[in-house]
Parts: sequence; C-alpha cells; structure tokens
Amino acid sequence: MPDPGPDPAAGAPPDFDAGQEASWAALLRAPLPHLDAQHFAALHAVTETGKWAGLRLEPTREVKRSLAPWTRRFGAMLPMLTARHAAADELLDDPEGARQWLEAHPQLCAAVPVLDDLLIAACAMEARTAAPAVKEAAGQLSYAAADLVLAACERWPLAQVAWADHKNRPTLRLVAQAIDRALARADDARAERWMRWMLARDPQDDHGWREELRILLLRQGAARRGDPGQGGEAGEPR
Repeated sequence: MPDPGPDPAAGAPPDFDAGQEASWAALLRAPLPHLDAQHFAALHAVTETGKWAGLRLEPTREVKRSLAPWTRRFGAMLPMLTARHAAADELLDDPEGARQWLEAHPQLCAAVPVLDDLLIAACAMEARTAAPAVKEAAGQLSYAAADLVLAACERWPLAQVAWADHKNRPTLRLVAQAIDRALARADDARAERWMRWMLARDPQDDHGWREELRILLLRQGAARRGDPGQGGEAGEPR
C-alpha cells in the first residue's frame, strides 16, 4: 500500500532555508543524464538464487567498493520494513556536496544504493516543501529508476524478485517509490504496470499492492461503466 511518509502537517523546521529547494531539485536531477538500461546493467549483477527460486539484483562487488565513500558521507538510514521514508539528513543538509560528488562520479549515478538514498531523501524533501521543482525532479528520478529495474529483469520474465531476500529490498523500494508517486498523481497506467510487475515478481505481496490494484481497477471500471477486472495476467489480484 502507499507509504504515507513523514507527517506533512509538521511543516518545515524553523530554520528551513527556502533557498535549499533549488539545490534539492538540482541534486535529484543530477543522475538523470546517466540513467540508461545498458549502464544500469553494467553496474549490477542479476543472479538466480535457488534459496528464493528467483532473482537477486544488487551492485557488483566493485561498485560496492566504489560507493563506500558515498555511503559513509551521504547514506540514508534504512527504512523500517516496507516503508519508503527514513532519515537522510546528510543529503538534505549538504545537497551541493552530494551533487558535486555525483558529478565527479557519473558512472555511479545509476547504482541502486545511490538511487535509493536519493529517493529516500526526496520523501523528506517533499514533506518539507511543496516546491514544484522538487516534486518534478523526484518524480522524474523515481519513474526512471523503476523503469531501469524492470528492464534489468526482462531476461527472466517468470522469475521472482523476492522481498524476503534482503539483498533485493533497495531495488524493490525503487519500484515502490514510483508506484507511490504514480498513485498520488493519478497516473493510473504507470501505477497499474508497476503494481502488476511487483505482484508477479513478489507474489507474497509484502507491500499490499494487490488491494491497491483492485481499487484502481474498480475505479477505472466505474469510469468506463464496464467490468473492472477480468482476465488472468500475472500479478492481477484474485
């Protein structure tokens, strides 16, 4: 189900500098020129795992070593369970430093840990400001990251990418972030596509997408005055 995120009613902290909005947006846009499927595939290993009867998608060992300075300086806290928000104070406090680091290491902009950190930070940014530039940049980054994950798994159309495998959680969180934003924007086509993918790849449905997809299909059916859900595609709620 969608993650409500931090309470927006709390508003911005007293020392909030509205000038940071442009820096936050610039940070979220920094990886966009480097997000292509071929580059993403080069940074990550997709392995078949007998334990989970599926796939594990994670950065290669070399990429993990290269990301150590980023993680030490800018890494966000891990969200609890299937939540998508957590503390990312270093990225919020020093967006220019993070952007400069990414500009100096463009080959790492498409790494899952970087995208995960940035999108966790984006949740905190959006809780503090309604600036259109921040929301637009967060949406662009989130949508692009989700499409990279789907493209990376295309060679294994029937394999699961289990949330139960902790190595997959940052990767699956990227898709969950995109679903949240698509639902919030009433971007039904993308939300439906990504929820079906999540249900097919993680049929245990740890995120609760089956009910969200059912609601979306019912709403679409009511709008069309037709049947909201028939057929048997993988991932469709039963």
